[in-house]
Amino acid sequence: MNTRAPSGVSLLLRSRLVVFNTLSREKEPFVSLRRGKVQMFVCGPTVQDYIHLGHARTYIFYDVVARYLTHLGYKVRFVLNITDVDERITDEAKRTGMTPFALARKYSRAFVEDMARLKADTICRFEPVSKYVDKMIEQVSLLIRKGHAYAVDGWVYFDISTFPNFGKLSHQSSRELSLRPLELSIWKRNLLDFSLWHPRTLVEGKWDSPWGMGSPSWHIQDIAVTASLLGPQYDLHGGAYELIYPHHEAEIAEAESLTSLRPFVKYWVHTRLVNIKGEKMSKSSGNVYTVRDALRSYSVNQIRMFLLSRHYRRDMDIRGIDSAAKTYNRLRGMAEKCRRAVGAASKEYDEESLQHFCDAMNDDFDTPLALRALGEGLVSTSNTRSATAAARKLASIRLATSILGVDLGLG
Repeated sequence: MNTRAPSGVSLLLRSRLVVFNTLSREKEPFVSLRRGKVQMFVCGPTVQDYIHLGHARTYIFYDVVARYLTHLGYKVRFVLNITDVDERITDEAKRTGMTPFALARKYSRAFVEDMARLKADTICRFEPVSKYVDKMIEQVSLLIRKGHAYAVDGWVYFDISTFPNFGKLSHQSSRELSLRPLELSIWKRNLLDFSLWHPRTLVEGKWDSPWGMGSPSWHIQDIAVTASLLGPQYDLHGGAYELIYPHHEAEIAEAESLTSLRPFVKYWVHTRLVNIKGEKMSKSSGNVYTVRDALRSYSVNQIRMFLLSRHYRRDMDIRGIDSAAKTYNRLRGMAEKCRRAVGAASKEYDEESLQHFCDAMNDDFDTPLALRALGEGLVSTSNTRSATAAARKLASIRLATSILGVDLGLG
């Protein structure tokens, strides 16, 4: 996959990448922490079952983000965790008669397979959180020593009173937060304190710790992975919007309390939902359409076209998949006619065609507008009399499709 910007083409003369940052609630110019490099992390699935199209939307979007950043010349390191330590896994294992670890391994493998089938090629590392439990214990111990956490009866809790900025990502006041307590427990000092370590009675785990046998809480898991692979600060953290509070809010409190470095993450980017008949797709409600279900009826390219057909900060409904599949088929047919008429695409690019695509992507990764630019580019190519000019336009379209991961058969 070659998505780097072609040499000699000034793609960013008229626009520059801006990204909507959940932390500021504004579109901000994208400037990486280290010149020419981007480190990004995305919260992966809890592997209790096969992933559905709601999950896939998130991961395919960030795959396109990584492809586009690579196109802009960045060297991208994209890490995605796999939550294989969780009460929901234990509950599902009991229901099926499997051990939690066997169940997690089964669906971890299935997830990686599904990502490969969906051409999510930019993910550098799929990291099971169970590999990092020692790091989690180290971090929890340090939080206790620094006065940000406390242990009681096998539990460890983060003391929210030591982090006055709690709520800054979700933009909630102290009063608003008090109406949304995270966990009910007689052991907690403050209503909003959240657990970092659970006793063994909650989740089947085999980890010894200074607080007894137990397992790490969900909120501590991701920062152990990122601290190990990306360091104390990195560029972009992604995930579904429902993770903003409490999960990502808790990550900020933990990480910034551990290191005193702010911001822990420069850009927080969150995707919205895929609904079925207006309701959130979720396993808990039995309202799911898995990737494997979708692949029985639609091609990978049609699925990617669907998932990119709505701006990532807007909800979408599964009923749009048929329309997206038809749009893909139409564009594929147009591309085939252009290819037959023009012949091989040029090794040079049409700057204007690429600029329309980049203008869309530079405006907070506007993939629906980028897809529209593809269609307009194909129409323009078919109406171009000069074979040389048409070949350049076709080369530009081919590059754009490689960034979106939607193959129109242009080679």
